[in-house]
Amino acid sequence: MPNLSRFGGWALITGAARGLGKAFAEELSKDGVPCFLVDRDGPPIDSLAVQLEKTYGVPCQSIRQDLTEPDAVDKVAAYVGDRPIGLLVNNAGVACGGAFATRDLDALNRVVLLNCLAPVALTRAFLPSMLERKRGGIIIVASLMSFLSAPNEAVYCGSKAFNLHFGEALWGETRGTGVDVITVCPAGMRTEFFARDGIHADDCARLMKVSAPPERIARMTLRRLGRKPTFMPPGAWILGNLPRLVPRWVAIRMVGGLMRRLARYV
Repeated sequence: MPNLSRFGGWALITGAARGLGKAFAEELSKDGVPCFLVDRDGPPIDSLAVQLEKTYGVPCQSIRQDLTEPDAVDKVAAYVGDRPIGLLVNNAGVACGGAFATRDLDALNRVVLLNCLAPVALTRAFLPSMLERKRGGIIIVASLMSFLSAPNEAVYCGSKAFNLHFGEALWGETRGTGVDVITVCPAGMRTEFFARDGIHADDCARLMKVSAPPERIARMTLRRLGRKPTFMPPGAWILGNLPRLVPRWVAIRMVGGLMRRLARYV
């Protein structure tokens, strides 16, 4: 693992209570990086902060905050105060799977707010000070779905395509500044994502068996930070590049058929 303390200051990780966010928090704490853990679920995030500080002996503070609230980023920045953020991990995300016309509009709006607007606002809040210090890192968690147009995941796919282009463009802007940016595009992971996406419990269990551990994705991403603009885990390349290999309408139908076999929505 590279020396992650090279960015200076604290790491700020969103969606840190579980899954990939928790895995990033553990890897960074293990490397001696103090962490702010942001999540709307208070008890799990508070417990994790205490556990990591006790285990690794580095400061770790929890910030209970729903990032879809209008003043969320202002509240996070106020809590951070003048402590520098050396590494920002834009991990928090949500999905709302199922037929678009049947989904609740508030739930669909939440996907856009959390997946798209929150990373933009947080990055805008903390990138200027990184550029001023001439060092820092930003991780943007996109998805394999960034490259695909999957029926029954319309808003999620759109939001993750935004993350991909946002992150890659930032990588281009920050080259030579001392700030490293990477966008990670995982496929399935062994997290609560499938259940929270509204996928039937039996299908969730099957998907979990063939998915990657989030700890592995976190480690691989951190190793590649500063080396490349985008990281897609091994095994996802063919599906991620499907729209380049066949006409897009063919890719949509193929992905739709795969989704129907893999996931039934409640």
